[in-house]
Amino acid sequence: MIPSRLTVLRALLLSLAALLTVTVLPSGGVPADLVLVLVVAVGLSSGTQAGALFGLAAGLTVDLVPPGSAPLGLTALTHAAVGAGCGVLQRSVRASILVPIVTVALAATGIQLLRLLTSLAAGQTPNLTHASALIVCTALAGAVIVPLVIRAESYLVARGLA
Repeated sequence: MIPSRLTVLRALLLSLAALLTVTVLPSGGVPADLVLVLVVAVGLSSGTQAGALFGLAAGLTVDLVPPGSAPLGLTALTHAAVGAGCGVLQRSVRASILVPIVTVALAATGIQLLRLLTSLAAGQTPNLTHASALIVCTALAGAVIVPLVIRAESYLVARGLA
């Protein structure tokens, strides 16, 4: 079975986002979760099932790309839940430009709260400043990236290229 162009595009974007998140962005001082932004975009553009599957793949990618995350699989489950949750909002995307921005901000907040709770459970001191900066930068990145990804996917589907 040959994967569709949309699947190949998503895989390329996921690889690029994961690499940028762990290499370029930390050295530039901009903490943004580009993988989470893509999960939100796919969920909002393609629905619950596609959002959950892409979120699962994206979370596993984040878990396996160094430095990874502990415990293994937690990021995959949370990103799958975010993708499915965003899929529920699929019909609302066209209603307002604020839906993608608010959705990315809420998703980033939820993920960061879970990471803070995980670090507390492990006996580490959480870095609230970094978590807050990550939420803001991720929301700003999502305001730009999510509409672009939704338009690109809609274009491919409308042209029969997906």
